[in-house]
Amino acid sequence: MPKIVDRELRREGVVEATWRLIARVGIDRVSIRDIAAEAGCSTGVIGHYFRDKDDILRSALRLVWARERARIASRTAGRRGLDALGEVLASVLPVGGEQYLEMTVWVSFWSRAFGDPALAAEQRRYYREWLELLRRHLETARDDHEIDPGCDPAEQARHLAALIDGLGIQAIFEPEGSLDVVGMARRHLDALRSAPGVDIVG
Repeated sequence: MPKIVDRELRREGVVEATWRLIARVGIDRVSIRDIAAEAGCSTGVIGHYFRDKDDILRSALRLVWARERARIASRTAGRRGLDALGEVLASVLPVGGEQYLEMTVWVSFWSRAFGDPALAAEQRRYYREWLELLRRHLETARDDHEIDPGCDPAEQARHLAALIDGLGIQAIFEPEGSLDVVGMARRHLDALRSAPGVDIVG
């Protein structure tokens, strides 16, 4: 009886192997042969699931965003405002092996987007989704009187996104786990909570 192969699981295995290689050798030095070796399969198998190296790399970026979206949805279920935002931060910052790899892949694609209009457009789309997610939670926090009612959620979302990017970059260039990036980000949320104009009663 022929062996049944789950196509999506096989693709994800190849993509996760690509994540590990990007973290070890850099995105520009990743080859299909190396990916096959890391994934424990042949280049022919990879050719069955992906068109070319660019297809693999873009799939790596898409899986990062898909995994992060799923993790955020799970961790923020039933939460609101700053409580939900705290879980968002913990879901994306590079703590633990998988999130460290995800952040490494995400940052690696920034430079690759230069000169690649299609990739740049895809990254802009992801970033718009990301900013909108942050904005919605900040808007809820404002409506619940957790932060200054004069706060502009869209502007504060950009500030928070910049903080997350900066902490993420610092963390991937330090020994894994040596920076309390989640703690630093949560302290930023605490500062928003204690800003002038916030009603801390009730």
